[in-house]
Amino acid sequence: MEKGFRTIKKVKTDEIHMRDPFVFPFEKEKKYYLFGTTFADGCGDKEPIFEVYVGEDLNNWEGPYVAFQPSKGFWGVRHYWAPEVFEIDGRFYMFATFKGGIGEHRGTGILVSNHPAGPYKPHSNGPVTPKDWECLDGTFYEDKQGQRWIVFCHEWTQEYEGKIKAIQLTQDLTQAKGEAVQIVNAAEMEWIRKFGDPRIEKNGFLTDAPYMYHAKNGDLMMLWSSYSIPNFGDAGYGGYTVAVARSTSGKIEGPWTHDKGLLMDRNAGHSSLFRDFQGQLYICTHYPDTPHGSERPLFVKVEEVEDGLVIEPSAGMS
Repeated sequence: MEKGFRTIKKVKTDEIHMRDPFVFPFEKEKKYYLFGTTFADGCGDKEPIFEVYVGEDLNNWEGPYVAFQPSKGFWGVRHYWAPEVFEIDGRFYMFATFKGGIGEHRGTGILVSNHPAGPYKPHSNGPVTPKDWECLDGTFYEDKQGQRWIVFCHEWTQEYEGKIKAIQLTQDLTQAKGEAVQIVNAAEMEWIRKFGDPRIEKNGFLTDAPYMYHAKNGDLMMLWSSYSIPNFGDAGYGGYTVAVARSTSGKIEGPWTHDKGLLMDRNAGHSSLFRDFQGQLYICTHYPDTPHGSERPLFVKVEEVEDGLVIEPSAGMS
């Protein structure tokens, strides 16, 4: 594991300031590797990086170590967001968001390493999301036929009605192929509220954080995040939330429907799933979402039911 300029410390989960957390359990070592959005835009003379913490349980960690340090000329210059790590064909691939330089869009690129902690090196030739789209939060999915996909958000800053789409990847994960499949049109959701940023004088319907999961009944589920209207879901929080889309065919091509209830509506979101070394399923999320600066990783046990997931929204949240 590579040490960067930041001091390596032993810390508890609630001491780690991080958005978009992602846990990779490495069975071979019986260790958990925790990634997320931390040093996303650099500071002073330090360039943006992806960092990683390591632990043998879900409470005690050591880090941050450097998972990816860009070399001179790398296409991504800022917005180092939402890294996710997958073991594919015996190697470890990081799907991560980067913003290109002047005149270039944000997109998801793919990095590779021989160890889950890194160091990661560029694998794809720039972003695998379409270069003329503003995209983020790409995640990996391999269907039952062995076709590999990236599922990603087409940003509200470019598309007023924010979208989530999927596009096929080549088997070597270096580039996309074919046409995109649309999964979500955020403006159609009953619970969603419009998002705005006065700095860029735009508003629209935000989409974040797709993550794929197969339910016991064969449905293909997708967790994703946005902002809900007050008094729609749990206790009227009306904050950052986790919604569920599902394909009852079990195929990424759909057709897709959308659960009326929200999976989580407690100012928490950008969620993924993992199992501990005892087989317990967890949802991994950041909480709270606001105020900014207070975000911490949160791991909540999940019960698998026939058609999906049940969590205890109050667990660890107030």
